[in-house]
Amino acid sequence: MDSESFSFVESALVFGLLEDQNFKKFNHPLSQFVVHKDAVEWSMKFRDDFKEAVSNGALIEKYPSLRSDARDTNFDYAQQEFKKQVLFRQVIKSFSDNKTLLSSNPKSALTSIVNSLADVEVGYDEDVSQYDDGETDRLAEYEDRVEKRTLGEGMIGIRTPFRTINATGMGWQPGELVSFFARPTVGKTWLCVKIACEAALQGKKTLLISTEMTKQSIGMRVDVVMSNMMGMKLSHHAIRTGSQMDTALYKKFLQSNNRKNLMISDSISGEESISMSGISGLIRKYRPDICIIDGVYLVSTAVSNRAAWEQSHSLFYGLKNFALANNMTIVAATQATREAGANLFQPPGPNQVAFGDALIRASDVALSMCLVENFPQLRDVQFQKFRDGVLGSDLATLKWDVNQGLITETDMAAM
Repeated sequence: MDSESFSFVESALVFGLLEDQNFKKFNHPLSQFVVHKDAVEWSMKFRDDFKEAVSNGALIEKYPSLRSDARDTNFDYAQQEFKKQVLFRQVIKSFSDNKTLLSSNPKSALTSIVNSLADVEVGYDEDVSQYDDGETDRLAEYEDRVEKRTLGEGMIGIRTPFRTINATGMGWQPGELVSFFARPTVGKTWLCVKIACEAALQGKKTLLISTEMTKQSIGMRVDVVMSNMMGMKLSHHAIRTGSQMDTALYKKFLQSNNRKNLMISDSISGEESISMSGISGLIRKYRPDICIIDGVYLVSTAVSNRAAWEQSHSLFYGLKNFALANNMTIVAATQATREAGANLFQPPGPNQVAFGDALIRASDVALSMCLVENFPQLRDVQFQKFRDGVLGSDLATLKWDVNQGLITETDMAAM
């Protein structure tokens, strides 16, 4: 691509905009034009001022550099070619911006380039459509949901550990940000593992990212939770400490369990700590149906040098945008504050989480978890927010025996 091709395509768009039907579907910002930006701006201002398009003659007289041989070019074709040119320039800019970094730190430069190209890809997609254009698609999508509910035990999303949410027929949905928080040592990592195992056993491509534990430690927890769900009970204590247990049963589990769709990460190549850009890179590489992030409060952002509230806003809304852009579910677990005198048997509210208000606003579903007084084998989970409708209950009680990998909803009355 060169300046001549840029000039031809932009000229075709300028002339095409003289037609009302083309003007209505034109949605490119002026900043994307590099040769005939002034002509586009003047033509649009003329239309705004006089409520009609400028004439061909007046346009050529004012801007003689326009390519007259582009006048008869199909407008839709010109738009497609223009998108390609914009993409081409953005890709070149991405490499140019990282030229210095490439020579000093190639790994970091590669991460930066890949992440900037992802932003280019998202921006390149069509993000607006006319309401009427989707009528047939919406009917097909509805019929697909009916089929999924019929074949998937009444579930159209990813099954959760909570009967209350599963009873809605929704489960975890693509595009959703699910957040949950708990005080230290209550068990949020175990719940992350349970959510990951539920998804993986449904055949969903699952990415579990931990900022607090090694992937080896997470893997041990996955083994006991998943084996319990498959009817083969293992001991977390035995696996972790090397104590005696039924080795044949462990071997049988590992041989029978295809876990290729469950991926675990505790670090990202070229980064000292897990960052938003690194998570974005993993999501683009593996294309998961669901991504669970344990310890999201330790994830760094591109605005780490800004005020804390700006960092939190960038983190939470950034995760929500990841979920939307990649048509996937993101589950983010964070820690409630260690305030003195806190009631460990009361689910923490948003005010007990750093910048919890921003987290709740960005989330589609928000949960908080606490211990149950006099019942160490139980955990209470409170549904702080559920965007898709009213739940039958705002509280779920989990039976909790993590040594055996047992995390399942139970009735408190039965205890």
